[in-house]
Amino acid sequence: MNSLIAKQAMLYSVILGAILAIFGSFNFLIGLVTFALALLCAPAVILYMRKTNKIGFLENQQAAALGGLCGFCSTVSFFLIFTPLTLIFLKLAPLINKILPFINGYHYGYGLQYLIRFDSLWLFFIIIIMIAIVAALTNSTTAMGAVFLLEQFEKRPDDIEEIDIKIE
Repeated sequence: MNSLIAKQAMLYSVILGAILAIFGSFNFLIGLVTFALALLCAPAVILYMRKTNKIGFLENQQAAALGGLCGFCSTVSFFLIFTPLTLIFLKLAPLINKILPFINGYHYGYGLQYLIRFDSLWLFFIIIIMIAIVAALTNSTTAMGAVFLLEQFEKRPDDIEEIDIKIE
């Protein structure tokens, strides 16, 4: 796999993780955001890159590697944005509940403020890395499924031996 494709996929997955962190800060969407983070980040990035002609036809091994990279990067960026955003919303919860009544407090934020303390910060980083590894594994599997489905809908021409990459 080309390093330019990997860098672009990392950038798109970091942006997707940041968008999911913003949506995840609303506690009624956290279940949907967790599902998307665990399973749908890599297929979304691969489908976007395929739609914009940044990648050509991928093999299963390339899809698994790209999916794992996307899953890991999106999960780490999710937690790097979600954690401070949740702590800010936790401090401003009474004001936010008056303005937006459909937000009923941040129950997952209470344990987060104790985990971020200086003496247990290393534990928080280890938890983030472990969750990111699990997300990388699940996203690599769904990326292979997305590439399989793309091959079923778009047949590869027989005369192509090398995969052309359009660099803009």
